[in-house]
Amino acid sequence: MTADLVFPAADAALLQEIASWDGFRPATFAAGEYPVDVVRLAGSASPPIVVARARRAETLKALPVSLRQRAAAAFERAGAQSVSLHLAHGRSLDLSQGPVVLGVVNVTPDSFSDGGLAFDTGRAIARALELFELGAAAVDVGGESTRPAAYGPAEEVSEDEEMRRVVPVIEGIRRRTQAPLSIDTRRAAVALRAIEAGADLVNDVSALRFDPAMADAVARSGAGVLLMHMRGIDPRTMQRDTTYGHLVAEVAAALAEAAGRARAAGIPANAIALDPGLGFGKSAEGNLLLLRHLAALRSLGYPVAIGASRKGFVRRFSGVADDSPPGDRVPGSLACAAAAADAGAALIRVHDVAETSRFLRMRRAIATPAPRTSPATAPSRGPGAAPRDEHPEGSATSPRAGAVSS
Repeated sequence: MTADLVFPAADAALLQEIASWDGFRPATFAAGEYPVDVVRLAGSASPPIVVARARRAETLKALPVSLRQRAAAAFERAGAQSVSLHLAHGRSLDLSQGPVVLGVVNVTPDSFSDGGLAFDTGRAIARALELFELGAAAVDVGGESTRPAAYGPAEEVSEDEEMRRVVPVIEGIRRRTQAPLSIDTRRAAVALRAIEAGADLVNDVSALRFDPAMADAVARSGAGVLLMHMRGIDPRTMQRDTTYGHLVAEVAAALAEAAGRARAAGIPANAIALDPGLGFGKSAEGNLLLLRHLAALRSLGYPVAIGASRKGFVRRFSGVADDSPPGDRVPGSLACAAAAADAGAALIRVHDVAETSRFLRMRRAIATPAPRTSPATAPSRGPGAAPRDEHPEGSATSPRAGAVSS
């Protein structure tokens, strides 16, 4: 598949940023014409096309047939709503109501944010069950730290040790719930053993590149797969080079290639999700840029996942001290969740499940219009009824509920 992308630009500043990556000068649009879309056709000699939404049909019609077809297909993919993600064991993740929360359980002593907190089978099982209660749609269990070198060198874990950590946890969780489970691993043998134990989704930070057997293993198991972008295949060296000529386009091209590998191995399209890999071979500013333009990755035609939770760039840009506890990064992590939801992300991987679930639930409630009640079905209060008290006694908005009137 090609990595043709549609970049929404809500204002002139965003349009200029998008244009700067390809070195072209966009036409000037009146304030009332925003938002506009920038269509970037991968490998094309033509510069990106800026499309005013009110004139999309006529703009596309003026293009050569081959470019018009590619642009129209990119718009169609970008506008499609992710409905569900196919998983193993007959399960699926419902993505139709906005982003779902993927809770994190690290069965490791050295993960950057919560290493050691669940480095015990019983505690890890209990933590996973708690995350489901707190609102996680699925829980992601990992037995190998992929923290960047800035947090100190991560322990190199053998395949046997990784299995020893995660398999009993997945078995224990599965005995207590039928909710979806994910295994966070780069190794095919670990993935297969975890799926046998009850995992439904494989979260591979190497996007099927670390272990040549992984794609076939996922295909044969019937599991879903989450493919993440990372510089190289080793988390210990991924931050050595964080420079890109066009960050979004290069990440998109790598993810499109990964999805192509998955499809070629027999993994169905409805079982694939993509993650740009914040913090995995990206600078702090690059992470912000990917969040700002995350909507463009929807043009690839797969559900988009994001994992910003508690990461170093969140600490830095939210003004949290280096030595502060991980919980101090929650407000910044929620800001990232808001940006991801606004961009149409389908899955949000987080440590702080309760806070994120409540935040997304409230965001959804605000954004959902109330159903219109017709006069015929509205409850009658009868003629001469007293006006309804808009601030009943004890309500949060009542002048008598802790407020001081002057």
